[in-house]
Amino acid sequence: MTSDRFPVTPVSRRRVLQATAGLGALGALGATRTSAFAAPDEQGRTAAVIGTGFGGSVAALRLGQAGFRTTVFERGRRWDIRKDGNTFPSIRNLDGRASWFAGQVSLGGPAGVPVAKYPGLLDQVKGNGIDSVYGAGVGGGSLVFGAFTSTPRKQDFEHVFPGGTDYDGLLREYYPRVLKMLNASKLPADILAHPNYVGARSWAKTVRRYGAQLRTFEYAVDWDIVRAELAGRATPSFSIGEMGFGANSGAKNSTDHNYLPAAERTGNVTIKPMHEVFEIRPRGNRPGFIVKARQIDNQNRTVRVVTADVDYLFLGAGSFHTTRLLVEARAKGHLPKLSGKIGDGFGANGDFLTARTGLTDDYGPVQGGPGYGRFYDDDFSGGPVSMVYHSTPLPAPGGKLLTTNLIQVFSPERGTIDYNRSTGSAVLNYPFAEHSSILDRRGNAFANHFARRAGGVPIVSRLAGFGSASTYHGLGGVVINKAADLNGSVHGYDNLYVVDGSFMPGEVGLVNPSLTIAAIAERTMDRFVATH
Repeated sequence: MTSDRFPVTPVSRRRVLQATAGLGALGALGATRTSAFAAPDEQGRTAAVIGTGFGGSVAALRLGQAGFRTTVFERGRRWDIRKDGNTFPSIRNLDGRASWFAGQVSLGGPAGVPVAKYPGLLDQVKGNGIDSVYGAGVGGGSLVFGAFTSTPRKQDFEHVFPGGTDYDGLLREYYPRVLKMLNASKLPADILAHPNYVGARSWAKTVRRYGAQLRTFEYAVDWDIVRAELAGRATPSFSIGEMGFGANSGAKNSTDHNYLPAAERTGNVTIKPMHEVFEIRPRGNRPGFIVKARQIDNQNRTVRVVTADVDYLFLGAGSFHTTRLLVEARAKGHLPKLSGKIGDGFGANGDFLTARTGLTDDYGPVQGGPGYGRFYDDDFSGGPVSMVYHSTPLPAPGGKLLTTNLIQVFSPERGTIDYNRSTGSAVLNYPFAEHSSILDRRGNAFANHFARRAGGVPIVSRLAGFGSASTYHGLGGVVINKAADLNGSVHGYDNLYVVDGSFMPGEVGLVNPSLTIAAIAERTMDRFVATH
């Protein structure tokens, strides 16, 4: 698909300055219906996976390797990397590819940039009190994440996860497994030394002036492609901080580059893009589920309805959408035995997004990405805090004006995903207002504390799209050891599992959650395969 099929929306420098800091129902009538039932020789060995983000991708691969005939439903489209460097939209020239049928792209603040309606990358769930952002497409959230694959510290992980989650086992086996699958590694020294990465070097200097130790970590990035970008042989993406809408160079190691192709190569896994699940029911005569999905076109019209009859169902549609499907199924009487705790425990991972202007250090005319290291302050009043640098994709020389940081704190505040009977659908409720919540107070306090010691002027207002106005890291809804057991089995129904961010207890421990979601999904699938 080429962008000339859309009216491209040029974005003013003012909007880019504001925006880029924040990036780091059945439809048409007359749809036909088709059914896909398990063949007799596959009885007991069929599965469906909903969603292709980190958890869904893990589930698809491990089911395929174990010999389960698996159908993977993904509501979004495939985003194959094009040779002309035009797979994804650009922050400077936005079009419908940026947004999931919304007709606009939210770039921070109350106003959005108008675009054509299209099955684009970012789905911004408008909640009561917070917005939660998800990826749409084959690869799910891995298409739009910042490529940060951070392992939490043991003390931070154990502060939020229940006993028995076994951090040591994850650290020994599953974190390394995911890092290997994603080909994740630290920012190489030669790239760090490049002029485009003066911002990363300056961040290290800023952290030293604050008095902390910078901790580097892995990114799911193909650094050879980034080298090609810097040499002019590949479309500039990471090298200019452009990765929030995907990476046109192909340097982002999203799951459509690793887990999902490996799943398809098993011969047991079929991925169905543009298939949006809308109903889940239990089988009537034996354990298993009937899953209905509508195949949609680029105008969100229903082409046909597909029915899958499977023995096992794995939910990986993202924290809100996985929980939404279950909340709605319970309320409509399709899955009445689900736990009353389904929908509880939604958290923002302790995220507090800030921009910093009035910079003391030179962050360069262009900020190469994705970022560089985080530090912890374990002595800050109220408990530990972490802060990480995220490159800001400002056109040159705008990189000198502003940079982006994500502060993460512990917060006990949790919202809910509830059924709204007037609309017949689920809604996100997060009743914690700006300045009055623990997350806002602690995040704001640390942003100002950091500025006093290290320089710069923090921007934290929700009106500008900062603070805790929205999160890419919404977690919870089918929480471990509450709505599901430690092995991901959802209470109330046999053969129903959760493998995505909805399983997390609202936060993962002062880091970005993608690696932990995938690692726990790997363990869930190991335990499933071992017993089935």
